[in-house]
Amino acid sequence: MALEQVRGDERDINALRITRHPPQRRKPTSRVGLAVLALVVLGLASVAVYRRTFGQPLAVETVVVRQPLASERGVILTGSGYVVTRHKYITIGTKILGQIVEEPIEEGQHVRQGDLLARIDDRDYAAQLQQAIADHELAAANLKLKEAQSKRIRTLFDERAASRDQLDVADNAAAVAAAEVKRAEAAIAFAKFNVSQCHITTPIDGVVLKKYRELGDTINYGGEIQTGGGATDIVQLADLGNMRAEVDINEIDIGKVAMGNAALVTPDAYSDKTFDARVVKIYPEADRQKGTVKVEVELTEPDLTIVKPEMSVKVSFLADPPGAEKTATYIVVPKGAIIEKGGVRSVWVVRDGRAKLTRVTLGRTLEGGIEVQHGLNDGDRVILTPPSNLNDGLAVSVVTDNSAG
Repeated sequence: MALEQVRGDERDINALRITRHPPQRRKPTSRVGLAVLALVVLGLASVAVYRRTFGQPLAVETVVVRQPLASERGVILTGSGYVVTRHKYITIGTKILGQIVEEPIEEGQHVRQGDLLARIDDRDYAAQLQQAIADHELAAANLKLKEAQSKRIRTLFDERAASRDQLDVADNAAAVAAAEVKRAEAAIAFAKFNVSQCHITTPIDGVVLKKYRELGDTINYGGEIQTGGGATDIVQLADLGNMRAEVDINEIDIGKVAMGNAALVTPDAYSDKTFDARVVKIYPEADRQKGTVKVEVELTEPDLTIVKPEMSVKVSFLADPPGAEKTATYIVVPKGAIIEKGGVRSVWVVRDGRAKLTRVTLGRTLEGGIEVQHGLNDGDRVILTPPSNLNDGLAVSVVTDNSAG
């Protein structure tokens, strides 16, 4: 009984004992595999980070430079204005009153010097002329009589048969008669002038811009004109023999313009048409309110079927003399693309996806940028604002591509 109890206790103690097993040793090949896997993962991550940062091509903004068109070469300044004539506009009228009985013109009609513009009823003025002529004949006859009387009195005075008073009276009467003749002659001239004012002709070759009167209208000082003009104005003309463009130039830029400078005029309505011109007038006074100075350029050979008074135009002032813009072969680049270091001027050009520093020879400063005489070719892609970390041969990507020239 006691023996069985002891054995039972031993089984219970063995059940509570913890059995320790020796750890199994891993094979060396498993550790190498894990290390290689970790290196592969780290390498892939490094490549991804590099591509997203240092390995990515540098983004740059570029402009494709071109040789300027013939109409754009040498442009140092541009402005917008209007077509005018040398004498601006000529208003033709009359100095007399009356009814218009003939007016063979219309707006837009071309007229030549001496052509009839309008005719006013001249019957009353013609009658005044005839009266003046009759008055002159009467004065002339009276003068003849007074001169004969004065001559006879002088003869009697010499023979002591007439007094000094009689001679003085006779001489005075003759002088008065002579004055009456002159007054009659002046009346004839005035009457002829009034008659001539009834026949209004053009003093210039030009075009009819505006008619202030119509056939049948009566000209009088108290009348109102619906289309503008003065009380006796009839028509407005423009001298197309000297067509000009008038443009306001900012007073800061007026130093770029000089008398005789070549220019190009392009009508807004015909952007494909360009006319040669030259500066013929720079106004002596600036406009204080606008801060501008008015300049006029004369069109050399305007096409009158296209160029019309008051038409809006673009005026481009040229640095080259007339004709030089047709043979120029330079390229214009923006000012911000030029790099100067140690007296050497260069630009960054993108070729085959890489940046290349290219030395250039510069010329004039034009309105669209700076003239490059040597170093660039037509169609080169120039970096506009080169980054500070740009290196020769560095891969770049174009984010914005513009065009110039």
